[in-house]
Amino acid sequence: MRVLFVVAALVLAGCSTRVAPTPAPSSSGDLVLPNTVPNGRVELVIKPSYANGKDVTVTVRLIPSTGTLRGPLEPYVQASGFAGTQIVKHLAPLPVTATAAKAADAQLLWDTTDDAGRAVPADDYSLVIAVLDDQGRRTTVGATLTLR
Repeated sequence: MRVLFVVAALVLAGCSTRVAPTPAPSSSGDLVLPNTVPNGRVELVIKPSYANGKDVTVTVRLIPSTGTLRGPLEPYVQASGFAGTQIVKHLAPLPVTATAAKAADAQLLWDTTDDAGRAVPADDYSLVIAVLDDQGRRTTVGATLTLR
């Protein structure tokens, strides 16, 4: 009987769906978006929305549980629509390295223009970055940036 109960519990656990974590608001009203990577976590700290035409600053927090994490690498902003996705702006990375003993923050700045220097319209955009761990594993993470 005990074995049957254990088997039933395992079957039910295997059928359950995993719910994505809800972004946690910080004390400043910013959203903290957690992303799991093979050796820890990357948090993107964004605002719920940004004023169009004003600079957008995003904090990238690297929190390895083991080894090291380096990033943000090759950050860019992309637009998505019916015609597909298109890179709007390549951002200047200032990568940092975090260790299991010490997390690290990096700032990314987007001036809400495209690569040609033209202002972009109000819309939702995707920020995409990569991080690299000490085992050579590269992980891409992202967040939606809303310009109003």
